[in-house]
Amino acid sequence: MLYDNLINDNCNKLHIINNNKRLVYPNRFMNSKRHFSTSSKASGAKRLTKIERAMYNIEGDIKDVLVGSSLGDLYMRRSSPTANARAVFRQGEIHSEFLYHLYDLFKIFTLSPPKFTTIVDKKTGKSRRNLSFATLNLPCFNEIYELFYVNGIKVVPQNIGELLSPIAFAYWIMDDGAFTGSGLRLSTDAFTKPELNLLIDALKTNFNIIATINIHDREKEQYTLYISKHQLPLVISIVGEHMLDSFMYKLGK
Repeated sequence: MLYDNLINDNCNKLHIINNNKRLVYPNRFMNSKRHFSTSSKASGAKRLTKIERAMYNIEGDIKDVLVGSSLGDLYMRRSSPTANARAVFRQGEIHSEFLYHLYDLFKIFTLSPPKFTTIVDKKTGKSRRNLSFATLNLPCFNEIYELFYVNGIKVVPQNIGELLSPIAFAYWIMDDGAFTGSGLRLSTDAFTKPELNLLIDALKTNFNIIATINIHDREKEQYTLYISKHQLPLVISIVGEHMLDSFMYKLGK
């Protein structure tokens, strides 16, 4: 059959190549999916059938990347309760390297490469350039969407302790971490205090890392997580092999 064994053996695991520790799909899987993007005059790519959409799978390491990114700036969309979800990745121009790295991982789920957009702040009048790309609407994204979104609002899943792997932690740091000089700050402004407690419990249980809550904006009830500097060697031992070399500065390296 045409689609036999496209997914089961090859898309669940990624491997690391080169000095940049870049996660990539095995070549046979990449090659096998290329026929899904056959061009057409109408849309630039042929419309996937329901069977073809169902063939996509995000188990294994790529799911961990999605979990970590969901704790950061990744957002997901669903046009209706019965529609398939899609993932939208966006970074400021200064973080283009990271966005292109994410695109390398997810390009088989997309139809077009990253594009720049200019956003003007209505209050200050200042503009900034963002780089973004979006995946197709696919059934394989529904599980992550349903874990991280309630009524269209991003939340921390109750089972985040089961989801937070070293890879997920690494991508969370690369996405939303910052070295403050005294430790690691994780931007968690969009989450509630009870949700931050779920993350604190997951970090302690999974990695023996102690995180604390810092107030970012008391009036807006926005908080960040903080991991002290003396714990960073432990953090590096957990996530170092999964991070891009150019992002190790977020851990004080």
